[in-house]
Amino acid sequence: MSDLASYLRSRVPEGLAYPDAVQLCLRLYCTVDGVPSELLPLSKEALGDAFAALGGVGWVQGGPQPHQVPDPAHWIGVMLAIFKGSHPDMERGELLARQVGFVVEKGL
Repeated sequence: MSDLASYLRSRVPEGLAYPDAVQLCLRLYCTVDGVPSELLPLSKEALGDAFAALGGVGWVQGGPQPHQVPDPAHWIGVMLAIFKGSHPDMERGELLARQVGFVVEKGL
């Protein structure tokens, strides 16, 4: 399991519902702001592998076609859908990034 997948499992051991996992994956594909340097770089292949591994162990719960969730190609397709007009919910992605510890509140 990749460092990213292990990190996410340790931060959110109960896992995420598929729609939230998609939004977190898309957020990480669009920006790595707040991601610890030891988890970088996050290419689409690295993200696909990490989320597929998480899907394979049940961390990603549900999905439109659960048998595809453990397939890296599925997650790469999720990311590439951005270029076909699909719009990520960056607000939801940001909330999820905070949940896993990738965004730290800035002091005033």
